[in-house]
Amino acid sequence: MELVEIEVNPNPIGEEYMAQAFFEWNGQEWEMTVKAGSPDEAKALAESQSASYLSEWNTDASAANQKYSVYMF
Repeated sequence: MELVEIEVNPNPIGEEYMAQAFFEWNGQEWEMTVKAGSPDEAKALAESQSASYLSEWNTDASAANQKYSVYMF
């Protein structure tokens, strides 16, 4: 599993900003979504959650996918 890109939506949804992290593994694309109070916070959260996810994914991919809500895109 490899982090490919992080995108931040510059427009709030309600009062939150959404960031999406995109991953690739064996030709399949996977996605994680996080929300925060500002675009910078959303990006920072996506970056930190992605790092934690990838670390845990190496030990137990299924548990990491469930814990971090990572789904096939």
